[in-house]
Amino acid sequence: MKIKLLPFLFFVFWGYSTSAQTGIYMPELAQFDDAMNNLMSTYNVPGGQLAITYQGRLVYNRGFGFANTTTQDSVYPHSIFRIASVSKTITGIACMKLFEQGKLNLNAKVFGAEGILNDAQYQNILDPRVNDITVRMLLHHSGGWNRDISGDPMFNAYNIATAMGVAAPPSAGKVIEYVLMNKMLDFTPGSQYQYSNFGYNVLGRVIEKITGKSYEDYVRTAILEPLGISKTKLGYNLLTNQLPDEVNYYDYAGAPKTHSVYDNSTMVPWPYGGFNLEFMDAHGGYVSSGEDLMKLLCAIDRFDTRPDILTKATIDTMTKPSTVNANYASGIAVNQYNNWWHMGSLPGTTAEIVRNGNGQINWAILLNTRDQAMNINQAVDNLVWNVLPSINNWPDFDLFSGSSIGIDEKITVAPAIKIYPNPASENLVVSVNSGNLKSFKSFMLKLFNSLGQEIFNQQLTLTTNTLDISQLPDGIYILQAVSDNQVVYQEKLMIKK
Repeated sequence: MKIKLLPFLFFVFWGYSTSAQTGIYMPELAQFDDAMNNLMSTYNVPGGQLAITYQGRLVYNRGFGFANTTTQDSVYPHSIFRIASVSKTITGIACMKLFEQGKLNLNAKVFGAEGILNDAQYQNILDPRVNDITVRMLLHHSGGWNRDISGDPMFNAYNIATAMGVAAPPSAGKVIEYVLMNKMLDFTPGSQYQYSNFGYNVLGRVIEKITGKSYEDYVRTAILEPLGISKTKLGYNLLTNQLPDEVNYYDYAGAPKTHSVYDNSTMVPWPYGGFNLEFMDAHGGYVSSGEDLMKLLCAIDRFDTRPDILTKATIDTMTKPSTVNANYASGIAVNQYNNWWHMGSLPGTTAEIVRNGNGQINWAILLNTRDQAMNINQAVDNLVWNVLPSINNWPDFDLFSGSSIGIDEKITVAPAIKIYPNPASENLVVSVNSGNLKSFKSFMLKLFNSLGQEIFNQQLTLTTNTLDISQLPDGIYILQAVSDNQVVYQEKLMIKK
């Protein structure tokens, strides 16, 4: 049969809007699409991403809305976002890897002559209780600093640089020097939980001291690369240093500008120079994609579906609640229901990773904004939980190890389906060997453009099907064969005239 696709093209370009979705549409998981679109509409979110694993398989990975509202570039499954404090989970994993290898004692003192950070630059200590701080206390946010009392030095870059007589913004180590010299602790170490970005900054320097590598180099070589994670990197302050595939960040409507961390006089939007992302490495500096975060979470989820990067005993240590907060462990939040998670938030950024232990389901949500009152955090936290009761079936395939557009190049549940040529220019042949497909019902052929928009669907005959693609523009497309609402064959198609 010969199929003309030209009439459908008009619909695709005419129908493009801020609700555009990229990645592969899964009929059985369509309610997640609806939930993301509703959240973005409610909170005026330019762009977002949702990735979900079930029993170790990446079954959902989609982008929503705009990475750049000016150019109207879409968010794709391979787009990367700042993940803010989700970075603490990465630091927690790095510490636990060193603990597992016998290189880091969680009860070791951090400061003082016998501490890990016994360098000369850290010896000028105002409060002697600092010498009692252990690695475990830093992981548990019980080191002694309360930002509600003494402020958060990680958001005081320019003033610290001025006080220390160095160029702004200062290094992460210089911030530690400043705090030790000038600040008393707000409570006795180990006696209470107070969320501390600064404490995780210190952990970054502990990792550097023990490994002899930069924090980023150690995390990359010991954690990320072994897991096949390549897009997760430390981000930069300014838009001019934007990484490949990184989204733009947007403050809430009407948000005031603030003083630049570089000169304290230039007024800048908060997401670009209002804080110093570059020294926030170990507590809030990473950018990542949903897929990368799922690879990371699946590597510590303690399920038997994918190999973990830590032993079960080490993961148990990492996720054991602290004595001062039953809902926080070492770089990850926990609860009595066997769930683990971490939220991240900065001006222009909202992020969360979640492990649903009883359902063997993990997910990541990334957004390129946050609202003024930060009510969006609760909405993000509820989004997948609210949809889960309505999901009856999960796809059988795995989207991990995706192509450049964030999906598997091929799914072959029904290997008797073949397409050729590829790349194609004028015609495409879809061959269906009926003799090998007795267990399948009728097939629907679907064609998606690179935005994940369905631009064509047609019943397949159990023979040879010829499609006229001469009217389609050059680019990457996805062909799916669907039987009984299950994707049984999928292949990336390149059209090149």
